[in-house]
Amino acid sequence: MVEAGIATAEGAVKKKAYHHGDLRNAIIQEATARARVSGEKAIILREIAPHIGVSATAAYRHFANRQQLVEEVAARGFVELVGRVAAATVGGAVSDPVLAAYRELREAALAVVEFSIDEPAWARTMMENLGPSETVAAHADAINVELQAIVERGIEAGAFRPGVVMNDELPLWAAIDGLSAQAMFGIRPMRTPDAARSTARTIDLCMTDLLTDEALRARDEAFPAADITADAGV
Repeated sequence: MVEAGIATAEGAVKKKAYHHGDLRNAIIQEATARARVSGEKAIILREIAPHIGVSATAAYRHFANRQQLVEEVAARGFVELVGRVAAATVGGAVSDPVLAAYRELREAALAVVEFSIDEPAWARTMMENLGPSETVAAHADAINVELQAIVERGIEAGAFRPGVVMNDELPLWAAIDGLSAQAMFGIRPMRTPDAARSTARTIDLCMTDLLTDEALRARDEAFPAADITADAGV
């Protein structure tokens, strides 16, 4: 049995015993911890191996190359993100089913953005490896599956237009991806109260095309700042 150094999200290192059969997972865990702090550039197998108490040769037996390890780290990021989206949509009871459906998608979209705020370096690693990697793309698609399931429930509740396909809703994805990019690349501060309000307002406005008339009314009553006509003085 080898003592493996597994870094936590805060960068602290704690010792965890693992059997040799867990070596691959231990390497991915350590690589993930490093990526969460410093991004993809910190994933260096020859540095990770001695840190967890094994030789570089032993570590390389589990990965064809460094890129394969990077992709595993990115894929785990999407697993974490799916979990956060699912957790964000389990809220308190709302008596109006239309508003409940609206809020479920709203909270899911905000959870995607908040992941990049909380984990900017990891989020960058995920985005930078999304295109060329089938492994990463397969895990990323789980986000679309999760969001589409929310949309389907919302259609049944009368909140979203029949036939809405989340993956085709470019305005909403532009909001989610654009806000996430602000966070993951440090373009603007995203942890301030003003930023939180602006983020929520942007998501509200960019959900407009999905909504039925009933959902529009429910949204504008629950979240007045999203009412475009009010801003226009109509």
